[in-house]
Amino acid sequence: MQAWRFHEFGPIENLILEEVAMPVPGEGEALVRVHYAALNPADRFMVAGKYPRPAPRPFSVGRDCSGTIVQAVPGGRFKEGDAVILLTSDMGVSRTGTLAEYAAIPEESLAPLPAGWTMQEGAAGPLVDLTAWRGLVDLGQIQPGQTVLVTGASGGVGSAAVVLAKALGARVVAQTRSDEKAAWLRALGADAIVGADPETFATEVKAVLEGGRVDLVIENLGGPWLQQCVNVCGTGGKIMVIGLLTGLKSEVTLGLLIFKQITIRGMNVGEETPEEAQRSWQRIVDTLGKTGARPQVDKVFPLDQAQAAFAHLESGPKGKVIIDMASQA
Repeated sequence: MQAWRFHEFGPIENLILEEVAMPVPGEGEALVRVHYAALNPADRFMVAGKYPRPAPRPFSVGRDCSGTIVQAVPGGRFKEGDAVILLTSDMGVSRTGTLAEYAAIPEESLAPLPAGWTMQEGAAGPLVDLTAWRGLVDLGQIQPGQTVLVTGASGGVGSAAVVLAKALGARVVAQTRSDEKAAWLRALGADAIVGADPETFATEVKAVLEGGRVDLVIENLGGPWLQQCVNVCGTGGKIMVIGLLTGLKSEVTLGLLIFKQITIRGMNVGEETPEEAQRSWQRIVDTLGKTGARPQVDKVFPLDQAQAAFAHLESGPKGKVIIDMASQA
């Protein structure tokens, strides 16, 4: 079978398409024919050797997928031919990932493809939706009527947070640098849009909230934006730090943290147990089912164009970038 692997840490060009042996499922694992695999910024960090837990090499990245069962776990929940999706797991972190035609996946990390969803949506949704849900609900404890700010709102986690926050009854302020993306985010449910100029950001947020403040921030950017988020939070505000797209380090005015009693929390959805992920996923599917919303797919690339797919991911897509593991250009 074919798989994208890297042998040495470095630029994303180190990821190459190779012929490798078919995986052999271990105890509790199902063999899945991967139909679609979604890309994540963390995949690039893994290839670069900048992930906190560098993978053994050679290694295939990939943390999301949809596919069909070709070898089921004896006595397990699935049978051959079932359409499945991958929830959070150690796939693509310490276990060979999903940028391959076949993957051996722990059954406890698999869920059925939701009714009415396409295979593309099934690959695009789980990781970003589970991440957004953890920030909004499990840790953020968002309530209907509260205000959620989503920075970097057009990315995978950002757009998922916009959709879910709106479905949960929150007022959603989405941040983007693009007029085209602003219109798209409004269509997803954002109540207000603010720009990406740090000099005017706080003023814009206060203006769209008519002097009000933010209750919860889903922070995908890092760098200078953490201080900006502190500036616009109200008393008791919460900031869930999920991404670091604009910088690994931030400086924050401690006096504001104390005065406003703001909570800043780093968040890693990979810390969820399989049981927790299954429970959260069912709540996500139920919540999206009430509005008819679906995961956002920006563009689909064929199997042999992963390098182009990563370049597109770097450009700032609207939603998820996925690879069709069954087709080649």
